[in-house]
Amino acid sequence: MKVKDMSPKTKAARKKTQAAFNKKPANAKKRAEANKGRAKLGIPKGSKMDASHTKGGGMKKESRAANRSRGGKIGNRARKAAGGRASSRKGVPNRK
Repeated sequence: MKVKDMSPKTKAARKKTQAAFNKKPANAKKRAEANKGRAKLGIPKGSKMDASHTKGGGMKKESRAANRSRGGKIGNRARKAAGGRASSRKGVPNRK
């Protein structure tokens, strides 16, 4: 669910939870390391590029679309499956 579609009560609860999460030292450290990595790669604020995490633990400069299409650690399982969601629909031809 997108934030803009949430009720005011749900938005307030989410904001409170997120503030507590962001305050934790481990999360602050993680954000600081990510920001340093972006600076080292020379990615300015508002850029169409992402700092993609590599399997070796480093970071590389990559387009947002390419980086986010992989779905991350868990990601969108339907998109990660071979052929995407359309492939699992029995009896319905794939839309391509």
